Amino acid sequence: MGGTQIQAHEAAGRCIAVLDVGTTAVKACLFSPSLELLACSVQEYALRTQGERVEADAAQYKAAARAGLADALSQAPGCIPAAVSITTQGETLTLADRSGEPLRPFLVWLDSRAENEAQALRSVLDNETFYKTTGLPEVTGALPLAKLLWLRKHEPDTFVRAHKLLLLEDYLLHWLTGRFVSEKSLQTSTGWFDLHSDGLWHSGLAAAGASAELLPELLECGAPAGSLLPGPAAELGLPPNIPVVAGAMDQTAAALAAGCTRPGTVTETTGTALVMAACTDAPMFRSGHHVTVYRHALPGKYLYLPIGNTAGMALRWFRDEFCRDLPAGAAGYAALDALVQSVPCGCDGLAFLPFLSGSVDPDACPEARAAFFGARLSTTRAHFARSVMESVAFLLRDFFGMLNALGCPADTVYSLGGGARSAVWQQIKADACGRTFRVPACSEATAMGAALLAGWGSGLIAPGVFPCRGESAVYLPDNARAPAYDTAYSLYKKLYAAVKPLYNAF
Repeated sequence: MGGTQIQAHEAAGRCIAVLDVGTTAVKACLFSPSLELLACSVQEYALRTQGERVEADAAQYKAAARAGLADALSQAPGCIPAAVSITTQGETLTLADRSGEPLRPFLVWLDSRAENEAQALRSVLDNETFYKTTGLPEVTGALPLAKLLWLRKHEPDTFVRAHKLLLLEDYLLHWLTGRFVSEKSLQTSTGWFDLHSDGLWHSGLAAAGASAELLPELLECGAPAGSLLPGPAAELGLPPNIPVVAGAMDQTAAALAAGCTRPGTVTETTGTALVMAACTDAPMFRSGHHVTVYRHALPGKYLYLPIGNTAGMALRWFRDEFCRDLPAGAAGYAALDALVQSVPCGCDGLAFLPFLSGSVDPDACPEARAAFFGARLSTTRAHFARSVMESVAFLLRDFFGMLNALGCPADTVYSLGGGARSAVWQQIKADACGRTFRVPACSEATAMGAALLAGWGSGLIAPGVFPCRGESAVYLPDNARAPAYDTAYSLYKKLYAAVKPLYNAF
């Protein structure tokens, strides 16, 4: 937890403030109108977990935002925010009263308690129709549509008192502006957004016993959401009445910042989850395995999004549970990198399945669980750490295959998220996938995408103009390692096929 001082060539003068609200931390960032990162502060918080339930309190998000912006502003003296935007995780939601106050804790996107409700919805919503309408592969217990039905059935008193059902960005926008508004890239994660009409899917809402009146007004990404109210302005240390601009969901904002706005450019984000994004003007909704399709922040464009639920989270889990002697934060991850470098590619036959919270792609299997295989007396902690990193690279290899089957080129690949900071992990990805991976110069691509939208919406950046982007590192594949990785990938695939029948055995 804390701030990162940025060399601020443009620290004095107007800037754009962004709140990037992730699963376990808020990043408060300040950008110049040319999108130079002036300051960044990371404020972590803990989630409450019990079985398949994962919740967070609204007060945690607000407290992290306050602390983060105070820290960021202290890093860039003379910087005066002239606009603010928000980007958040998708799917996390709550019920709120007429004043916008939550009536219960947030159900975090990882929460999958609504499986019974998902099954009920699947019985009335044809799966192919659902996919071709929403772009989402299927109705699961983690889907907001299923959670909406769960809230209506299991917390009827709260549901009756609710004025709005709000996603996390919606809640924060109301806090800042007093308006109940949302944006379309965020709503595409819910199961009640129709990609073809570019609006709400009323049949889906009706299946869950709800109507459009329960939801906020939908805005375009980058549209003004309102003016910053004096109360939250004082709390956050920002000037009152500056424009608050609707952002985009985190993966979409990152793709926008990295230039994933045309076919051929692909991003992979190794954050809490692993998400690949590939732009398309005309998505294909194939039968069989369904690849997630999201609405882009840019109207008329869409993103294919192969997803793995746990990537960076798998490494953090390993660090927290098995490496408690290592230092916290970046130093701990650097120590893990050093361990991983001591082990050859392929981990001497050790393999890991990274499904700590089910599998989405390339095989939809919500009941999937993680597993290590191949340990011997000579296997060390370093082998286990490397096998976690390699498993994420093998997921990426699967994702490239999925895009290829859709006829979607991956000519240029940009790496985003915390995982992109690890040179060791980046080289593993390049070698295992046989591709070149590029890391953008700005390490905070998600916040940068929201800042770009804020700049367009406030007039600080001319609409449609993309300030120049650079690269901080390029990782080329080492072809000499390809045979070892082919063998390790084959073991990984065979292990999943062998273990999958056991997932429903208990």
